[in-house]
Amino acid sequence: MIKLDKLLKLSADFICTIDGQGRFVDVSEASLDLLGYTPEELCGRSYTDFIDSADLGIAAEALVEVISGAKLQIQNRYVHKDGHIVPLRWSAQWDVEDQLLYAIARSGLITEREEAMRISLEESNQRYQYVSRATSDAIWDWDIVKGTLYWGENFETIFGYKQAEISPGIESWTSHICPDDIKRVTESIQVILQGKETNWKEEYRYRRADRTFADVVDRGFVIRDKEGTAVRMVGAMHDISERKLALKEMKRITDDLYKHNRELQEFGYIVSHNLRSPVANIMGIATLLEIEKDDPETVAYCTNNLKNSISRLDEVIIDLSKILNATDSSVELTMERIDLYEMIRNIKTDLADNILRNQVRIEVTQGTFLLYSHKAYIYSVFFNLITNAIKYRSESDPIITLGISYEETMIHIVLSDNGRGIDLERHSAELFKPYKRFHTDVEGKGLGMFLVKSHIDVLGGEISVTSEPGSGTTFTILLPRRSDI
Repeated sequence: MIKLDKLLKLSADFICTIDGQGRFVDVSEASLDLLGYTPEELCGRSYTDFIDSADLGIAAEALVEVISGAKLQIQNRYVHKDGHIVPLRWSAQWDVEDQLLYAIARSGLITEREEAMRISLEESNQRYQYVSRATSDAIWDWDIVKGTLYWGENFETIFGYKQAEISPGIESWTSHICPDDIKRVTESIQVILQGKETNWKEEYRYRRADRTFADVVDRGFVIRDKEGTAVRMVGAMHDISERKLALKEMKRITDDLYKHNRELQEFGYIVSHNLRSPVANIMGIATLLEIEKDDPETVAYCTNNLKNSISRLDEVIIDLSKILNATDSSVELTMERIDLYEMIRNIKTDLADNILRNQVRIEVTQGTFLLYSHKAYIYSVFFNLITNAIKYRSESDPIITLGISYEETMIHIVLSDNGRGIDLERHSAELFKPYKRFHTDVEGKGLGMFLVKSHIDVLGGEISVTSEPGSGTTFTILLPRRSDI
């Protein structure tokens, strides 16, 4: 840094660094002799404040090229502090690490400038074509004064629009912006054009030729005349659709991991809690047997209790096995054509005694009741829902209604009952968790609704509930639909 300071002080050449916004950062003292400005007067200001307005376009193109990685030599004209024109020959290179343009300039004769500018412009145009082809961005150049918009060759490659079909006006851009984004995007660009800033950036959705939308990041650089009026804007549009999809998938995986980790913690608690009681009983019985092993009555008592505790332990292990099986999405499921109407008839047969004893009426609307899914899971879902509707009935005779309708990609199933209902304000967060019961006067384990939700999740469906205490419950189930069902 010390050597750079010495170089800036001692060099007879105009040496400077310029940041990504076009502002001078470091300037050599030669600026005073060459342009009449001290380094302090230049630092922090944009180079466009001092360049001749006729050369603004060339300078902007050169800046885009050099930031893209090209080493550049051009000639343009600056305005001296006293008003006369100073031709300068520039060599410049962009440093990616420092995010600075390093440049050196010397005064050049006007006749040399014209020839050098012609050659440089030809080379610049050629390089621009090469950069346009090599980059993965759609490069654009908007002549604000003339109202024309030029697109680089990659515009056709990225978005599918043929060059011959592209309108030369600004509408070739605005007409393809997503309707939900256009107001925000056009307003942001007007703010930049009417202000003093030179750098613009927006993220929005842009319609491809096939009518699908691409997520893009668009960056632009504004070129202004002496009065600060925006006369031109150049930039590049980058398609980030794949990156957005990758981020969305990453978020989905992260959310799934978080959900499964939380479920694993809950499962660990359930295992610990539900195994503790029978195991503690068995340990207590074993201790008692050691003490009273010669007392026949105590042995008989302990044997009976031991059987009960082992039976309870077996029930817990079976329940935990059900939980693990219900939540295991890694198992490949056998999918088959299912007549839901026939399945409901089978469930009614299996629950015949319960239905008859409680005078249950199950009403199924007329129509097609075909699914393509996993038979055992679908049976479990409706068996548990119907069983719960009977178990948690109100004082009236239970009435259960079932309806099905078909949407383009989903099957819509609604099951309603006139039972006790559920206080969702209190219990909605725990409705589908294992071992959660909301009516303790009725015998049960609290696994039914957990199994229903787990099976539907594994099948790629959704379930929602509407209910109020005393007003019954309605379950709405969405399941994926195959095109031939």
